[in-house]
Amino acid sequence: MADADLRATSIREVREKISELCPSVAERAKRSSWGLKALLLLLHVVFVGTVFVLDPTLVRRTREEPWYTAAYLVLLLVTLVQYILASGSSPGYVIDAMRAGSELHATFINTSMISKRQSTSKNGSLTPISRNQLERLNSRTNSSSWLQQVMNLYPPGSSSRDWTCPYCNVIQPPRSKHCHDCDKCVLQFDHHCVWLGTCIGLKNHCRFWWYIFEETILSVWTVVLYISFLRSDNDKEWWKDFLGIILLAALIFCLIFFASIVAFP
Repeated sequence: MADADLRATSIREVREKISELCPSVAERAKRSSWGLKALLLLLHVVFVGTVFVLDPTLVRRTREEPWYTAAYLVLLLVTLVQYILASGSSPGYVIDAMRAGSELHATFINTSMISKRQSTSKNGSLTPISRNQLERLNSRTNSSSWLQQVMNLYPPGSSSRDWTCPYCNVIQPPRSKHCHDCDKCVLQFDHHCVWLGTCIGLKNHCRFWWYIFEETILSVWTVVLYISFLRSDNDKEWWKDFLGIILLAALIFCLIFFASIVAFP
């Protein structure tokens, strides 16, 4: 145990020295993450805007059937909003669970002291807090549900793990892992999504899948629009067909990527 603590301390010291010597590394990583997010938003605008510019029949259909284009644009807006929410969401860090537990423990101690003082002043003896009072305390504490999710990670009847992360120096619950990109331990770690710029874990796993689902539907719809444009009998300049084929190939590649994630989670 002493060797593990010594190793963790030495690793932290090395990381602190590196951060002191190279403070711009973290800033560059943060800027690159924001750059990827801006690039992804720009790609949505390019793919959607180009098909409206290239295809005059789509513009005419918008005038005749505005609900069709409105539904498509609403899906685009919902997908972009879901992306922004997912990229800004927390995956559920172990250190946050520890802080929530500390706050719950402090609230419990303060409430128990007040209850003891009231019982002493009235009866002259100490009366312990009942189970119902504790449950009411947990229901009023926002961190209790968060801690319950963490406790559910442990198999029934098992005790706490005695595995300490050498980087964060915190005890990792089952399926937790240290992310070197976020530099934190993540509860129920799935992977670090480069395009979202955050990890996928316990707290944002559902939101991530909703984003992938909406992005897949949007990609399918956009592919259909490009295919309809290329198959139309309207006289088109050669560069329009060439640009449409290039963007369609890129869209099909993205669609295969999203479909593989949905089919093989």
